[in-house]
Formats: sequence, structure tokens, C-alpha cells
Amino acid sequence: MKNRNIRKEGLTKLINIVTILLVGCLGVAGFVVMNQTAESNKVTADIAKIQSEHKSRVIQEVALLTAQLRNVEKDMDNILAILKKIEKAEKEKK
Repeated sequence: MKNRNIRKEGLTKLINIVTILLVGCLGVAGFVVMNQTAESNKVTADIAKIQSEHKSRVIQEVALLTAQLRNVEKDMDNILAILKKIEKAEKEKK
């Protein structure tokens, strides 16, 4: 009976130690996961920042191209007006 109680106490201590180790491992695993999540969030934030900077550059380029197109349209209007004057002058010569 005494041996049985000693075995039971030994088994209980072993189970307690294993349980403590498992809980400790879960804690370490939780910290590793949180660390990886934090790093992943940082990378995601960096990517979002780069994309927003790229988009703002694209928007600036589109604005510049739009302004250039307006200037080209004005130039075309001036050229068409000059051509009409030339055609009118040629018609009057005939």
C-alpha cells in the first residue's frame, strides 16, 4: 500500500511537471505567434505606405499629362484657326 501511494505521488508529480512544461511551451508559442504577427503587420504597413506613395506619384503624373493635353488642345485650336485663315485667303485670291 505504501509503495502504491509513493507511485501515485510520483506519478502525480510527473503529471504536474509535464503539465507545467506544456503550459510553458504554449506560452512561448503564443509569444512567437504574436511576434510573427507584429512583424507581418509591420510589413503590411510598409507595403501600404509604398503603394500610397506610388499612387500619389501616379496621380501627379496624370495631372501633368492632363495639363499637357490641354496645352496641346489649345495649340491645335490655334493651328486650326491659322489654317482657316490661310484657306480663306487662298479662296479670296481665286
